[in-house]
Amino acid sequence: MGILKLSISGIRGIIGNGLDIPEIVYYTSAFRSLLDSQKPTVLLARDTRLTGEMVSQAVSATLLASGVDVIDAGIIPTPTALYMIDKLNLHGGIMVSASHNPIEWNALKLIGKNGRFFNQESINKLVENYDKKITDFKPALQTGKYTKIDNAIDEHIKRIIRFIDTSDIEKSNLTVACDYVNGTGLFATPKLLKELGVTEVSINNTHTGKFAHVPEPTIKTMTHLSKLVKETNADIGFTQDPDSDRLALVLNDGTIVSEEYTLALCAKYLWQYGGKGDAAVNLSTSAMIDDIAHSHGFKVHRTAIGEINVSDYLRENRLYFGGEGNGGIIVPSVTPGRDSLLGIALILDLMAKTKKSIKELVEEIPQYKIIKDKIEVEKIVQEEVLKNMKSTFENASITDIDGVKAVFEDNSWVHIRASNTEPVVRIIAEAKTTKIAKDYIEKVKNIL
Repeated sequence: MGILKLSISGIRGIIGNGLDIPEIVYYTSAFRSLLDSQKPTVLLARDTRLTGEMVSQAVSATLLASGVDVIDAGIIPTPTALYMIDKLNLHGGIMVSASHNPIEWNALKLIGKNGRFFNQESINKLVENYDKKITDFKPALQTGKYTKIDNAIDEHIKRIIRFIDTSDIEKSNLTVACDYVNGTGLFATPKLLKELGVTEVSINNTHTGKFAHVPEPTIKTMTHLSKLVKETNADIGFTQDPDSDRLALVLNDGTIVSEEYTLALCAKYLWQYGGKGDAAVNLSTSAMIDDIAHSHGFKVHRTAIGEINVSDYLRENRLYFGGEGNGGIIVPSVTPGRDSLLGIALILDLMAKTKKSIKELVEEIPQYKIIKDKIEVEKIVQEEVLKNMKSTFENASITDIDGVKAVFEDNSWVHIRASNTEPVVRIIAEAKTTKIAKDYIEKVKNIL
């Protein structure tokens, strides 16, 4: 069947080698079978990648033939799609995007009511119906209605602006450098920055259907943004992944920092200038947020990896905010999932309100060194890894709610788990020094 990855992060595959039109039709039909309505209305959106229009047309045709009314929002960020599904009280939606995966990939991100991604239970039911090749194509007079909208990004930005007081940002005379990777950010972020009253300079800001470089934000892929920050004397640099749910940044001196700082900085803002309450993050998120929470008298709850696991926990426990260390901030009162546009606004307002540079703000946060590695192994045997981790790290606290994580007395840790988005196993370690973190990574590799 080719390469196909099924998880709470969607149905991801390589076009022409796994994710083909018949697969798209059957998975879309299975999605329709789970909608709780005889005549549902769903949102359809996509990112900028070359195959997006083709996949979207296949999805749209399948839904319409199945009696579903389709609202096509076109090219928009994933958080915008989540926001609009919630705002319009739709039955669900499909975001055609493989997020940070390479250009040959695409995916169906499956969304239910209230703009919430499918959880594992829903994915399991979807796969069951896919295996049965369930379809429910209607006669001509019962097919769905197709509508286009072009105001989704504007509505999303309005909600973000209502959440914060923009007056301090407007008075700060900030210059922001952006690398859009030719992704959805180029359609949304300039509008947001204009509303915030800041000056924007950018690269890779053309809709070509191809990404300007490897789309995942890393130190290697952010070098051009670093150069732009220095050349333009920008106050900060931002880069988003292709569907704009993740955000990474460059300091005003051109230093590239881990995307873990996105959530930490947003947490700093929210606990200092926003509301009150605990947060929830996934197991692989940096301990920086725990230190920030402690300084404000709050607690950080840990969940399994996956955006929906964090957002479900936030909703069920009525927590203030949360996110993931991959550059994703979630404030449920604004957007149901990770939202890089909101993250940009929060960080700029933090700079404006404190009158500090982004470098000064980052230096205030307790320092950890985090190493992220991966190996091309499609899955791991949980029981064996758990046993080997316990024997290798005898003095650590071990948790196995998602992969296996060892936590040490000094808050350093190492976590191994199969990826939800790629056929790889991820190993992440964090410690006070790079050497210690690398040592943890090597020890884990040796037990595989």
